Amino acid sequence: MAISKEQWLAIAAELKGSWVQVKFKLHGHEIHITRERKSESTTVLAVYIDGAIKGAWMKELAEIDPADEFMNKVVKQVHFHKFKARWNKKELDRIARFKRSFGVKEARKVFGSEPEKDGWTYLFPYFGSSAALVRQFKKIDGLELVSELKEVTA
Repeated sequence: MAISKEQWLAIAAELKGSWVQVKFKLHGHEIHITRERKSESTTVLAVYIDGAIKGAWMKELAEIDPADEFMNKVVKQVHFHKFKARWNKKELDRIARFKRSFGVKEARKVFGSEPEKDGWTYLFPYFGSSAALVRQFKKIDGLELVSELKEVTA
Protein backbone atom coordinates (compact mmCIF):
# COMPACT_ATOMS: atom_id res chain seq x y z
CA MET A 1 0.00 0.00 0.00
CA ALA A 2 1.34 3.40 -0.99
CA ILE A 3 2.12 5.93 1.71
CA SER A 4 -0.35 8.84 1.72
CA LYS A 5 0.50 12.53 1.83
CA GLU A 6 -0.74 12.76 5.44
CA GLN A 7 1.47 9.83 6.42
CA TRP A 8 4.50 11.53 4.81
CA LEU A 9 3.77 14.65 6.89
CA ALA A 10 3.61 12.48 10.03
CA ILE A 11 6.85 10.71 9.04
CA ALA A 12 8.61 14.07 8.46
CA ALA A 13 7.42 15.31 11.87
CA GLU A 14 8.58 12.08 13.55
CA LEU A 15 12.02 12.26 11.90
CA LYS A 16 12.59 15.79 13.21
CA GLY A 17 12.33 14.60 16.80
CA SER A 18 15.13 13.63 19.18
CA TRP A 19 14.16 9.96 19.55
CA VAL A 20 13.44 8.58 16.11
CA GLN A 21 12.20 5.02 15.49
CA VAL A 22 10.57 4.63 12.06
CA LYS A 23 10.31 1.30 10.25
CA PHE A 24 9.55 0.55 6.61
CA LYS A 25 9.45 -2.60 4.48
CA LEU A 26 10.96 -2.73 1.00
CA HIS A 27 11.06 -5.91 -1.14
CA GLY A 28 10.91 -8.10 1.98
CA HIS A 29 13.64 -6.21 3.86
CA GLU A 30 13.11 -4.14 7.00
CA ILE A 31 14.34 -0.55 6.77
CA HIS A 32 14.82 1.01 10.21
CA ILE A 33 15.52 4.74 10.65
CA THR A 34 16.98 6.01 13.91
CA ARG A 35 18.69 9.20 15.07
CA GLU A 36 22.32 8.78 16.12
CA ARG A 37 25.13 11.06 17.24
CA LYS A 38 27.72 11.97 14.64
CA SER A 39 29.72 14.20 16.96
CA GLU A 40 29.25 15.97 20.26
CA SER A 41 26.74 18.45 18.85
CA THR A 42 25.57 16.84 15.61
CA THR A 43 23.11 14.05 14.93
CA VAL A 44 22.27 12.13 11.75
CA LEU A 45 19.50 9.81 10.64
CA ALA A 46 20.93 6.30 10.27
CA VAL A 47 19.37 3.82 7.83
CA TYR A 48 19.58 0.17 8.92
CA ILE A 49 18.68 -2.62 6.50
CA ASP A 50 17.59 -5.81 8.29
CA GLY A 51 19.15 -4.43 11.49
CA ALA A 52 22.60 -3.76 10.05
CA ILE A 53 24.80 -1.15 8.41
CA LYS A 54 27.59 -2.82 6.45
CA GLY A 55 30.71 -1.24 5.03
CA ALA A 56 30.33 -3.39 1.90
CA TRP A 57 27.21 -1.38 1.01
CA MET A 58 29.08 1.95 0.98
CA LYS A 59 30.22 1.71 -2.62
CA GLU A 60 30.73 4.09 -5.45
CA LEU A 61 27.68 3.96 -7.74
CA ALA A 62 29.84 3.02 -10.72
CA GLU A 63 31.15 -0.06 -8.86
CA ILE A 64 27.71 -1.62 -8.27
CA ASP A 65 27.13 -4.74 -10.35
CA PRO A 66 23.89 -4.42 -12.40
CA ALA A 67 23.13 -8.10 -11.64
CA ASP A 68 23.18 -7.51 -7.86
CA GLU A 69 19.46 -7.18 -7.12
CA PHE A 70 19.85 -6.41 -3.40
CA MET A 71 22.21 -3.49 -4.03
CA ASN A 72 20.09 -2.06 -6.87
CA LYS A 73 16.60 -2.61 -5.43
CA VAL A 74 17.23 -1.88 -1.76
CA VAL A 75 20.57 -0.32 -0.78
CA LYS A 76 20.83 2.05 -3.73
CA GLN A 77 17.33 3.36 -3.04
CA VAL A 78 17.51 3.87 0.73
CA HIS A 79 21.08 5.10 1.22
CA PHE A 80 22.11 8.73 0.73
CA HIS A 81 23.91 9.45 -2.56
CA LYS A 82 26.92 11.51 -1.51
CA PHE A 83 29.00 13.36 -4.13
CA LYS A 84 32.75 13.82 -3.64
CA ALA A 85 34.39 16.37 -5.91
CA ARG A 86 37.68 15.45 -7.51
CA TRP A 87 39.10 18.96 -7.16
CA ASN A 88 38.84 21.23 -4.11
CA LYS A 89 38.30 25.01 -4.39
CA LYS A 90 42.00 25.85 -4.31
CA GLU A 91 42.71 23.40 -7.16
CA LEU A 92 39.76 24.73 -9.18
CA ASP A 93 41.24 28.24 -8.86
CA ARG A 94 44.53 26.91 -10.25
CA ILE A 95 42.66 25.27 -13.14
CA ALA A 96 40.93 28.60 -13.88
CA ARG A 97 44.33 30.37 -13.95
CA PHE A 98 45.66 27.62 -16.25
CA LYS A 99 42.68 28.21 -18.58
CA ARG A 100 43.40 31.95 -18.71
CA SER A 101 47.11 31.38 -19.36
CA PHE A 102 47.04 28.50 -21.83
CA GLY A 103 43.50 28.56 -23.21
CA VAL A 104 40.39 26.46 -22.85
CA LYS A 105 41.46 23.87 -25.44
CA GLU A 106 44.69 23.06 -23.63
CA ALA A 107 42.91 22.97 -20.25
CA ARG A 108 40.39 20.43 -21.61
CA LYS A 109 43.26 18.20 -22.73
CA VAL A 110 44.84 18.30 -19.28
CA PHE A 111 41.83 18.43 -16.89
CA GLY A 112 38.88 17.14 -18.94
CA SER A 113 35.85 18.99 -20.22
CA GLU A 114 34.20 20.01 -16.91
CA PRO A 115 36.54 19.74 -13.91
CA GLU A 116 33.98 21.53 -11.67
CA LYS A 117 31.57 18.59 -12.08
CA ASP A 118 34.25 15.90 -11.98
CA GLY A 119 34.02 13.49 -9.07
CA TRP A 120 32.23 10.39 -7.91
CA THR A 121 29.01 9.51 -6.11
CA TYR A 122 28.93 6.88 -3.40
CA LEU A 123 26.30 5.40 -1.08
CA PHE A 124 26.25 6.55 2.54
CA PRO A 125 23.87 5.18 5.23
CA TYR A 126 23.43 8.50 7.06
CA PHE A 127 21.20 11.46 6.19
CA GLY A 128 21.98 14.92 7.58
CA SER A 129 18.37 16.11 7.56
CA SER A 130 14.90 14.65 7.71
CA ALA A 131 13.87 16.67 4.64
CA ALA A 132 16.53 14.97 2.49
CA LEU A 133 15.49 11.53 3.73
CA VAL A 134 11.78 12.15 3.08
CA ARG A 135 12.52 13.59 -0.37
CA GLN A 136 14.46 10.47 -1.36
CA PHE A 137 12.11 7.95 0.27
CA LYS A 138 9.03 9.47 -1.42
CA LYS A 139 10.47 8.38 -4.79
CA ILE A 140 10.82 4.70 -3.79
CA ASP A 141 8.24 2.38 -5.35
CA GLY A 142 7.04 -0.47 -3.15
CA LEU A 143 7.96 1.17 0.17
CA GLU A 144 5.56 0.26 2.99
CA LEU A 145 5.27 1.97 6.37
CA VAL A 146 5.42 -0.46 9.32
CA SER A 147 5.62 1.96 12.28
CA GLU A 148 2.61 3.48 13.98
CA LEU A 149 2.81 7.27 13.78
CA LYS A 150 1.17 10.05 15.73
CA GLU A 151 -1.46 12.14 13.92
CA VAL A 152 -0.20 15.49 12.64
CA THR A 153 -2.49 18.50 12.80
CA ALA A 154 -1.82 21.00 10.05
